[in-house]
Amino acid sequence: MNRVEKHDAAEPGRPADKPSGLELQNEKYLRAIMDNVVDGIIIIDTSATVLRVNPAAERIFGYAAAEILGRNVNTLMPEPYHSGHNQYLRNYLETGVAKIIGIGREVFGKRKDGTVFPIYLAVSKVEVEGRIFFCGIIQDITERKRREEEIRQLNAELEQRVKKRTQELELINQELEAFTYSVSHDLRTPLRSIDGFSQAVLEDYADKLDAEGANYLQRLRAASQQMGRLIDDLLRLSRMTRARLVHERVDLSALAHSVSAELREREPRRQVELVIDPGLEGYGDTQLLRIVLENLLGNAWKYTSRHPRARIHFGRKEAGEEPAYFVRDDGAGFDMAYADKLFGAFQRLHSKSEFEGTGIGLATVQRIIHRHGGRVWAEGQVEQGATVYFTLGGPPAEPAAQRGAYGEENDPAG
Repeated sequence: MNRVEKHDAAEPGRPADKPSGLELQNEKYLRAIMDNVVDGIIIIDTSATVLRVNPAAERIFGYAAAEILGRNVNTLMPEPYHSGHNQYLRNYLETGVAKIIGIGREVFGKRKDGTVFPIYLAVSKVEVEGRIFFCGIIQDITERKRREEEIRQLNAELEQRVKKRTQELELINQELEAFTYSVSHDLRTPLRSIDGFSQAVLEDYADKLDAEGANYLQRLRAASQQMGRLIDDLLRLSRMTRARLVHERVDLSALAHSVSAELREREPRRQVELVIDPGLEGYGDTQLLRIVLENLLGNAWKYTSRHPRARIHFGRKEAGEEPAYFVRDDGAGFDMAYADKLFGAFQRLHSKSEFEGTGIGLATVQRIIHRHGGRVWAEGQVEQGATVYFTLGGPPAEPAAQRGAYGEENDPAG
């Protein structure tokens, strides 16, 4: 590669007289640095004339040093930078107002073959023996920009996929709404008829029915009522997925007291010590978290019903980085070997003859907790009680403050 070995007095740091040994040593160091640095370096004077280029700049722009030394630096610039560069430089020298001096920015360069490509340019002003020079550090960012464009395209494709998937989910939700309406109206009507006519037969034809016939009708009523409760629970579970969450600070202790009061009102003769720790708070949707406590406290109340005295405790403990709330009872408990079935719909670890239920309650709890960004799990032992834990995702993230971007013209010089 051709190099210009002779330097005149216009070159920065080169006195007109014969250099001393120290100056020669400094020149050697400077040349070694410029020849081996990975970024392009171009030095110009106040008339924009190229005084020095390093090998990296030669590679970046495709020129040999001899082809560019002594020429205006705008040779390396595409329009509109090419035409405006000298005026930009004069404005800076006259006013001292800099746009990229000492800052650096992304602009465009032009190679010898005419190719326009993106570069990162940082320009510094240098004064040597009263003379002003400008040193430009250049990085070819073509590959980086290519990767950024690939990422942009991937994000655009992902956005389209998400949009398409969202549309599909909206269609599914519409179908689910239609199904829910059908379940709510079309199935309830025959169930109410079965229950109502069975009751009418029991009341109006009691003298004509033997014990076995009356028993059949009672079982028919019980089955229709159970089906009605199952429909209610399924509809409730379905609504948990679609309901909009309203995040706010929730007094969980107050909610638990309200739920426990309803439980005592339904069965005032039960001997249950219901302990609710004070000051329990969390972030979430008040209505949905009430449903969580209704299910958990209701289950604890139900599964202690065969004990003459029972104790139910709602509290909180630390679980890693986030607190875990719990409902603990000393009732029927369960075998931990089947713990993974607890939160599935229709999964029951006790028969209906032991405890009533539809097997939907804990599935509803899990869905609500997951929507809050939390998790739920349980521990227990047969006839030694059970504890259900849950966490909440915490307060919603604050919206990021909008940050402005300083934008100026991509002037290639200060």
